[in-house]
Amino acid sequence: MNEIDDVLERIEVPAPDVRADVERGERALRRRHGVQVAGAAVAVAAIVSAVAAFQGSTADHAQPGFAGPVGGASGPAAGPHRAAAPRTLSGWDTHHRVTAADRLRRLQRRLDSRSTQELLVGYRNVLAEHLDPGGNRLRYAENQQGGTGVIGTKLDWNGGGMLEIVLGHDWAAAGSFYDLDTAGMTPTTYRGQPARVSSTGDDLVVSVRHDDGTVVTLIASTGFGNNGTSTAELGLTQDQLLAAAADPRLMMPSGS
Repeated sequence: MNEIDDVLERIEVPAPDVRADVERGERALRRRHGVQVAGAAVAVAAIVSAVAAFQGSTADHAQPGFAGPVGGASGPAAGPHRAAAPRTLSGWDTHHRVTAADRLRRLQRRLDSRSTQELLVGYRNVLAEHLDPGGNRLRYAENQQGGTGVIGTKLDWNGGGMLEIVLGHDWAAAGSFYDLDTAGMTPTTYRGQPARVSSTGDDLVVSVRHDDGTVVTLIASTGFGNNGTSTAELGLTQDQLLAAAADPRLMMPSGS
């Protein structure tokens, strides 16, 4: 036995309490487990916050076709103390709304321009040569209408009726201003040119395709809806309207 062994023998070591040792061990395990659970909870909360922030950023910049759930779609309910963020127009929506408004303003300026007015008066003069050589039934009503690749005007006819002319690049061009389905347009020809004429309704409607692809449509009605006026009779035939619509001087403005 060495000196260390001698010292150890002289030290009084209390009798071991196994039950107490077990309880102390369990308490230590519970404390360590609690720390691990808390750490996991913090990690989960951080992940949830990151996902929520990402989703919020995506929603703020969502474009049509990539929006999140709407209507009755299920999803996590907002917390009792968290108000839903107000929805605002994204930059994409704002840009395209402004662009559309700019296009409308440019179109209106073009329709109001002197060159357009002169063009429409020219249309009126061509129609007058064919339909009103006496000069007492067709008047220019200073009404212009148009869009992308379409232009036209409504003229006062026979003291209250209406004669509308629309030029475009296809048969449906006048459909923006008149219900061609109601007119029941049927294919025909006029002096070798493709044409269409109305077969139903009270109005006379004709369309002629010119050699350059321009489609001229004439619509004659006893009532002028914009003015609230009417005439007892048109005094026109489809052949007269076809001859007028086929006049090669009726052309689209350059660049249209």
